[in-house]
Amino acid sequence: MNIFKFFLSLVVTIAMLLLMDPRSFYGLGFHEWTGLVIGLLFILHKILNWSWIKKVTVSFFRRCPGRARFNYILDVLLLAGLTLMILSGIAIAHTIDFSWLHLGGSRMFWRVMHLSSTYITLALFGIHLGWHWNWVLQRLHIKKVINGKEN
Repeated sequence: MNIFKFFLSLVVTIAMLLLMDPRSFYGLGFHEWTGLVIGLLFILHKILNWSWIKKVTVSFFRRCPGRARFNYILDVLLLAGLTLMILSGIAIAHTIDFSWLHLGGSRMFWRVMHLSSTYITLALFGIHLGWHWNWVLQRLHIKKVINGKEN
């Protein structure tokens, strides 16, 4: 299961990097469809980690290590950021017709929301990746070197 989680995380990371400029990789259609797929992969990632989510949610205000509490808050912020990114992306989509959702609001509002939530979520995503960097190194079988010693 850890290998699957690793490759899922790797695919999401690569896709996020490819989506940074909607017009550069494969165009706006790719940007919009891949954004929706990332949302689905994020949900899958949370389903695969559901036991951890449940455990920390129950113990959040009781006995919960600070590291787990920080990670939980970071995940909640990522969920909020991705939700805003996808919702605002749906509202400003050009190649996929979501007009039946009747989201309202001006196109400029949704565009600013999309860009703002994207930048904030990208920063949170970087923090999340750094927070789990040791796990990434373990999956790649890379030993961390600190002060000239392998750990």
